[in-house]
Amino acid sequence: MLFLNKGVCIKLIDQTIKKEKEFVHKYDGGIIEFVKHINNKKPLLVNKNEKEVFKKPVYVFATKNNVVVECSFEWNAGYSEEVLPFTNNIPQKDGGTHLLGFRSALTRVINKYFNERNSKKNKFTLSGEDIKEGLTSVLSIKMPDPKFSSQTKDKLVSSEIRLIVESIISDKVSTWFDQNPSIAKVVLEKITQAAMARDVARKARDSVRRKGSFELSGLPGKLADCQLQTKEGTELFIVEGDSAGGSAKQGRVREFQAVLPLRGKILNTFVNGKSNGQDQDTKALSKMMSSNEIVTLINALGTGSKDFNIENLRYDKIVIMTDADVDGSHIRTLLLTFFNNFPFYKLIENGHIYLAQPPLFKVTKSNKSVYIKDEKSLEEYIFKVAGKADKKLKKGSREYNQFMQEQREKLSIQRFKGLGEMNPEELWETTLNPENRTMLRVQYTRGTKEKSKEDQKMIEILMGDEVAPRKDFITSNALEVVNLDI
Repeated sequence: MLFLNKGVCIKLIDQTIKKEKEFVHKYDGGIIEFVKHINNKKPLLVNKNEKEVFKKPVYVFATKNNVVVECSFEWNAGYSEEVLPFTNNIPQKDGGTHLLGFRSALTRVINKYFNERNSKKNKFTLSGEDIKEGLTSVLSIKMPDPKFSSQTKDKLVSSEIRLIVESIISDKVSTWFDQNPSIAKVVLEKITQAAMARDVARKARDSVRRKGSFELSGLPGKLADCQLQTKEGTELFIVEGDSAGGSAKQGRVREFQAVLPLRGKILNTFVNGKSNGQDQDTKALSKMMSSNEIVTLINALGTGSKDFNIENLRYDKIVIMTDADVDGSHIRTLLLTFFNNFPFYKLIENGHIYLAQPPLFKVTKSNKSVYIKDEKSLEEYIFKVAGKADKKLKKGSREYNQFMQEQREKLSIQRFKGLGEMNPEELWETTLNPENRTMLRVQYTRGTKEKSKEDQKMIEILMGDEVAPRKDFITSNALEVVNLDI
């Protein structure tokens, strides 16, 4: 009580002994002396010259709306916090609105001061946990009619107090930081170190959680994982073959892009829809688990299969990146069939599956190169370069073929047989770079698999066991095929 009421003196006289002994208790420094007393046995915060940083604690005193706010605090070299809040000389072991106001203001002021004096590269947010490390503080308020959570008065619940304390602390501490830059610098260094240590610890925890499933089963051998430990912003590129995988691994940004090469064409995992419910799901899972390549893919995704949990998905985007030819289209279709199966269709419904759009041609003219997606786009480019507005030449006619042949001879046209033919720089520029690339998000026509009956019917025709429906589909659509690659 004497610390909280400076100037008050209490004398104790011991008359039990022959010679009376007098004890005088008086603290003219008030809560400043209280903070010093608490920190007496704690390690001192020192600067680079091994000199004590705080000659005296920070002190705040102000009155607002008939509320007296008095606060003193300083940091020591330890790692634990000791904050003692009082209301009308009554301690609150559970804190309350006055303590919330103090912590909120202190966190905001320190973050503002830190960001104003650091380059944009080093900007990050200091949390309340970082600021509390080594902090010793005494907060005392005096107010009429305080409200507590219980008769023991362990927690102040007067709502108006938070804003009052927050306003006073914010104003006074901002001024103190501006007036004491050398002390503020050492304090910020301590808080920044605490933030860095917390971030390292968080990444280590995330790494254990994120990689934990692989500790048991082993990380897929060919997976080149990304460095980010969180799912947000990460991408997994599924590529065909080691050649394309090599280029993708060299061309990617390791921070957020992972690459998983698959060997050849994966198993067609379509299961005949005549079975119902759980029986069909079990058959689909059994068929998927019979393929080593699919098991590798499931391990890389991290969701599990029978115990599927989309929250454990390790990447934000799953990108199917196959060659721009018939084989690439077939592999892409097989992978989409896999993702359409239970329970992996949830990845499509939640917008995690994408198709990369790598170019089929590289066209060079006058030392300038452009990348073109397919034959149709190449024809349009040739007409554009030739400056020929009249496109009424009949395709397949003698005039058309002669015109195309003449224009092709004027250009250097390279047709990529596969992604492996691209060097890492070309692959980055055309397919991996988020600023230049084109990707298609896979989605059901009606939002969910259950509602999209037409989608499921088409998959069954193309990938199902029955040959007759597929033959009928090919026959009925044969005349619409252009640029047939055989």
